[in-house]
Amino acid sequence: MLVFGSYLIIVGGVVMSFFPHHILTILSLKADNDTVVRMTGLLAAILGANAALFMFSMVITGISPQNLLLLAFGDAMAATWTFVALRKDQQENENKQKNLNKKN
Repeated sequence: MLVFGSYLIIVGGVVMSFFPHHILTILSLKADNDTVVRMTGLLAAILGANAALFMFSMVITGISPQNLLLLAFGDAMAATWTFVALRKDQQENENKQKNLNKKN
């Protein structure tokens, strides 16, 4: 979870807060007010693991453009990566525990 949480804070919070125009250019969006964009970056960092669901609901309700789903897709892929990594660690720990029990 540390990797996924760090990813959300860095991409959603820091990059959007300090370099909003780069992200907006990639998403083909334009902002009239930098403060609003930077506050949105802060909000994305705070939302953390709920960012993908939040972005999807904003697009579904028509508040945000469909380009925003690209970010939600990236967040979902990162969540999947984290889940797989945690599952692998759990299986490795179980195998180590079994090996220790066999030795005793």
